[in-house]
Amino acid sequence: METNFANQFFAERTSGIRSSAIREILKITVSDSEFLSFAGGLPNPSLLPSDLLENATEKTIRSMRDVAFQYGESAGYKALREMILEHFICDEGLDVGSICITSGSQQGLDILGKLLMDQKTNVLLENPVYLGALQAFSPYRPNFISLPMEVDGPNLNALGQILSEKKVHCFYANPSYQNPSTCTWSIAKRKEVALLLDEHGVILLEDEAYRHLDFMGNLYPSIASYRRNGDLTFVLGSFSKMISPGFRLGWVTVPKPYQKIFTAIKQGNDLNSNQFSQIVLYHLLLNLDIQKHLRLIQSYYLHQKNYLVHLLNEYLPELIFQDPLGGLFLWVEYPNVSEKKMMERILEKKVVMVPGNEFRLEPSPKAFFRMNFSFLKEAEMEEGVKRINAVYRDIIT
Repeated sequence: METNFANQFFAERTSGIRSSAIREILKITVSDSEFLSFAGGLPNPSLLPSDLLENATEKTIRSMRDVAFQYGESAGYKALREMILEHFICDEGLDVGSICITSGSQQGLDILGKLLMDQKTNVLLENPVYLGALQAFSPYRPNFISLPMEVDGPNLNALGQILSEKKVHCFYANPSYQNPSTCTWSIAKRKEVALLLDEHGVILLEDEAYRHLDFMGNLYPSIASYRRNGDLTFVLGSFSKMISPGFRLGWVTVPKPYQKIFTAIKQGNDLNSNQFSQIVLYHLLLNLDIQKHLRLIQSYYLHQKNYLVHLLNEYLPELIFQDPLGGLFLWVEYPNVSEKKMMERILEKKVVMVPGNEFRLEPSPKAFFRMNFSFLKEAEMEEGVKRINAVYRDIIT
């Protein structure tokens, strides 16, 4: 009764809002320590340099309290933006004015949705697509178009056909170690997509949250770097996977024609991102060997990925997945089972993964699950795979 009463006051756009299965799953695992979770994209907390973090926090409180505990620039703390430009953005032609710090890259997605999307907007998405992007864009009620993907990036024939037949306004893409599919676009496809988007005048929203998590330390050039018209690409980055999600800090590179309105929208969201976190992070990065730290996390996640691959090959050799080049996940097909039934049964065994249909516009009859390998210890990972194996064997026999 109360729900119906409340519904009459909701804005019409709320009907398109999706909840996050990942956040709901995390609530379960937090409340019950017996759960083994392959669900969240959680960086391993052991990789955070605790001594440097303590020193950075102390310095911020002792020496910069007048700045750290006040409002800041809406675009972000300038010294941190300069550091982002120097260490994490490789594209020529950008300056510090192009960078806006956001409350994680998730806020960047929401601002871009508000800036660019409405009911008349056609937005192209990878299939599968990052769930957080669907959550951020859906309230603005654009028309989503699904693009089939291949091992090395988009199906170019399908992309060309879509762009020829429909007026696509925006293309949201996650080209490096995509969440959830783990697909990494080849350089050839990055160049070809850039040409096609330029030809059809399409704005690209390039999400590079995992760009620096290549297991071998490779750094792929952005699609933005191949575009003739730099004013048609926004690139999102994040500290959540490289340092810690607790800072809730990311950034967006914003083309000059959009900088004023982008900042105005952000002001309406939060005035400015957490000033204290920005300054602590700045002092942390100032004393951190960034390249050494990146090599450390890349090596650790490679080991973790290899161990999960080993476990799946040993216990569940029927499963189908691409061995990723980087990132935090495996995207795994479980043949001959129902995704819904598999999910229900593994929850009974107190183990969780994210069901694949959470990442799709239209449900697939195949059972896919996104499995995180960064967080669990080896013994926990093996126990989790054993529980999944017991459920799978019971269903298919």
